[in-house]
Amino acid sequence: MSHKAEMILEQVDVVKLDINLWTSSKKLRPEDLVLADGSKLPPEDLAYLGTKKTVDPEKIKEFSRIKKEAERICLQSGTRFLGGFANPRAEIPRITQELDELSKTFYDARDQFLSTYDQDTEEWIARHAEFGDAIRRAIEPVSSVAAKLRFDYVVFRVTSPEPVAIVPGEASAAAVDSLNRRASSLSEQLFHEIAQEASQLIDRSFVGKDTVTGRSLNAFRRMRDKLDSLGFLDHRCMPVVDRIDVVLDALPKQGPYNGVAFNSLFTLGLLLSDPDKIKRHGSGLLQMESISVFDAVAPVESDEDDPDVEMLDSSPAVPVVAVEETVEAPIADTTPVDTEDDNDLPGFDDFLSNYSPAQDVFESATSVDAGISLENVAQDVFESAPEVNSFMDSVKETVQVAAEIASTSIPVESKDETDSPATAEVVEDFWF
Repeated sequence: MSHKAEMILEQVDVVKLDINLWTSSKKLRPEDLVLADGSKLPPEDLAYLGTKKTVDPEKIKEFSRIKKEAERICLQSGTRFLGGFANPRAEIPRITQELDELSKTFYDARDQFLSTYDQDTEEWIARHAEFGDAIRRAIEPVSSVAAKLRFDYVVFRVTSPEPVAIVPGEASAAAVDSLNRRASSLSEQLFHEIAQEASQLIDRSFVGKDTVTGRSLNAFRRMRDKLDSLGFLDHRCMPVVDRIDVVLDALPKQGPYNGVAFNSLFTLGLLLSDPDKIKRHGSGLLQMESISVFDAVAPVESDEDDPDVEMLDSSPAVPVVAVEETVEAPIADTTPVDTEDDNDLPGFDDFLSNYSPAQDVFESATSVDAGISLENVAQDVFESAPEVNSFMDSVKETVQVAAEIASTSIPVESKDETDSPATAEVVEDFWF
């Protein structure tokens, strides 16, 4: 047997309830039915007849309540195991005391019921006079009913079996392995029971509501105490216990609880209502903040064919927020231009008054075979027009100033590179 299974079995005792209830249900027979002419019952291999009651079910409902109360006592600090309830050994005195008190309640109710048993059956027959004969044939005597109403329990410990096989070690190994699996699965049973209780709490107190009372807090405390008492079954129990404590300690001292407090309790209930969520939270793989209360109201149905529907991961992992990297654009110079002081370049109006498109310098330099170069033609034209020379000088001056400003404002791509004289000449004379 594994060390974990041995450790678990050394710390628990098993309480097995032996409670038998009498339901007054008897098999319905063909002669109990009033059939119309020509009607026919199906054969037994096709269908079975139901049952009939020999006494009012309300008269025996108290026994079912007592049995459920006994199970609740055993489940308060324990979990189901081998047909009984495995509880921490320290809890056994409390459990046996409460079961003894409940046993007295059970037998008091039995004595009360048996004292009026004959009267109750007659009242039941009178209520259903048409089927009186069918009921009367199934009535049991009081002594038989008293023997069937029983309340008892037994407490025992589970240990590994001794090797008593014909082939040494063979049968005992299988038995030990079976017990090892059952002991190791106690934590799974525990998480299942917690989830079942939390689901019932959510359906009863949270769904469709916006306020809860302190009664709901008692349910959370019961789940908390159960996980705490059986924390040795699984290391994932205690982080869940701590989470319940954090939520409950943050609440006001008195209810009702709504708003933020309601949402906090609702989210805690959703965490506890799923065994897988409990285990992942206990392992540190799931934070309660990633659980949405809308999961219990409007579950998301994924639609792979619709691109407009966002596909959500069903596993309640921590949500990842996508951060889009922002690329900063170069900052442009937004200094306003003074249009009053810079309406025109000096001499530009005189140049336009003497300009003739028919004598464009670029059109006049189309023949290389004539020995006329573009540079010579431009020089002749500019020399023949003083206004043009003045205008071009101002243009060169303006370009030079702009080049100097650009060299100081444009980012330098490499610190090792410096402006060479050749580069300066190109900047100075790039118009020509």
